[in-house]
Amino acid sequence: MKKNLLFLALPLFAACVAPKVAINQHADFSAVKRVAVLTFSGPNGDTAADLMTQSLLLHGADVVERQKLGEVMKENSLTSSGYFDQTTAKQLGKLLGVDALFVGTVAESNAASKYLVNTSNGALLTDVTKVNSGSLHSEGSVAGLPNSQILSTTANASLMARMVDVQTGSILWAASMSYEGLDLTTAMSGITDSFVTSLSPIWPSLSSK
Repeated sequence: MKKNLLFLALPLFAACVAPKVAINQHADFSAVKRVAVLTFSGPNGDTAADLMTQSLLLHGADVVERQKLGEVMKENSLTSSGYFDQTTAKQLGKLLGVDALFVGTVAESNAASKYLVNTSNGALLTDVTKVNSGSLHSEGSVAGLPNSQILSTTANASLMARMVDVQTGSILWAASMSYEGLDLTTAMSGITDSFVTSLSPIWPSLSSK
């Protein structure tokens, strides 16, 4: 079906929303001084955890370096899965000297895509399908190729994260969010920054950036 190119150029970051956050009303966040971020489960879990670590550091948190975390877990035959029990949480807390752990899941992770589309008089001659649930936008015409356009989809990601007390195994904070970006790193970074921003008002160890 023919459609006007301008009509298909959907607003970038159309899926941007605030994170959905749940907070344990009995939690004492003032007792949390040092934390570690475990690898998120799902595709690109290492990237998500690295970006969560970066976002925490930017807001003043004391975070265990992830290479050290990996070495300690390997030496003690511990899994990086978010589905660990209270005993494992306590063991990690003691080994790493942390008060809480961040664990999470990458529920969706789709990179940006580009398409070369033939055009004529501003109308598309080729059907264009929305890909990876990302917004579609035009990057303009291609030099040397008349009646053509470059169309791009945004990257999109959905993350879920939890902050777990190592002594009790209780979840102190949990959040989930979906986000679109020019690339996958940008999309995930937008989510992790929003996660940490939601923690700033309740966790004294964070600055108010």
